[in-house]
Amino acid sequence: MSKIKVQKIYRKGTKEISEDELLIGDNLFAVFDGATSIVPFKNKEGKTGGRIGAEIVKETFAQNDKPLKELAIEANQRLGKAMASEGVDLQQKEGLWMVGVAAFRLLDHEADFFQISDCFILAIFQDGSFRQFPDVIVNHDLENLRLCKNLAAQKVKNIRAELIEQIIKVRREANVTYGFLTGEKEAERFFELGKIPLANVRSLVLFTDGLLIPKRDVEKPEKWPLFVKLYQSGGLEGLADYIRELEKTDPYCWKYPRLKQHDDMAAIGIDFFR
Repeated sequence: MSKIKVQKIYRKGTKEISEDELLIGDNLFAVFDGATSIVPFKNKEGKTGGRIGAEIVKETFAQNDKPLKELAIEANQRLGKAMASEGVDLQQKEGLWMVGVAAFRLLDHEADFFQISDCFILAIFQDGSFRQFPDVIVNHDLENLRLCKNLAAQKVKNIRAELIEQIIKVRREANVTYGFLTGEKEAERFFELGKIPLANVRSLVLFTDGLLIPKRDVEKPEKWPLFVKLYQSGGLEGLADYIRELEKTDPYCWKYPRLKQHDDMAAIGIDFFR
């Protein structure tokens, strides 16, 4: 395997507690995005379900003792048992603890990857081109963002509060039309697994959706060329700073449609030197 340099960032968003996690192991790297349950939940330590869920899934992947698919199945099962032990109604989707994951295990000439929900893996090649793994990720928030745009045009200040019924509707589609680790076996239908050949890879970047560059038009693709340019010039810190500065100029989410001013960020960059 080539020599590598590892960089990471971990920044809390607008909420009181971050629900993202990241893992840097011997050869296993992963990010985890916990989603706040609509039905309010906090344990005795004040942790939300999204936070607890991200920690459970991270602990499972940290074992690094079996194929990624099996680690994901085990993490999902542990998540379900933890919710049951806390009295969470497992039949009510809006009360479930939800966790998205992007992970890869570095081997000699390739990387095995696992992905579910809106966590991302981007490979940047020696010639500056790039590719997302998997190739397509379902944007389950697209309809929410379309409505955000309409409310922004009306200068609504608390857009998320106005959309709560729509947000619940989307949550009820988890593991029906899009995937999340929720303790439900149906999540396995949405597991994305594969291999990334490393021969021409300059960098592999893992990140939660808080590191996506805000965009005015929710229908357009993500700003990957700008993402790559910022990463290569300023690393993860420079990229994160750029995003935060954009978000600061748009406190009510009117310019760049989204559900909160700042989302949590967790990201790992692996740079290869040959």
